[in-house]
Amino acid sequence: MKNLSQAGLVFLLIVAVGAGVWLNRTAWRHRRLMWQLQAAVVAGGVGFVAGRLTAGKESEKQ
Repeated sequence: MKNLSQAGLVFLLIVAVGAGVWLNRTAWRHRRLMWQLQAAVVAGGVGFVAGRLTAGKESEKQ
């Protein structure tokens, strides 16, 4: 299981670097959309982490 989680983290890191390079090559007219996409991803991540932290022990049993 540990190897699987490490492989997942490496994959996410490669995807993040690739997405950064791709977004850096976009035209300036698309920058506003990129900021909105970034804000949505960050907000979703924060909401997910907050939900996991506030979830009770009963949610892990399901």
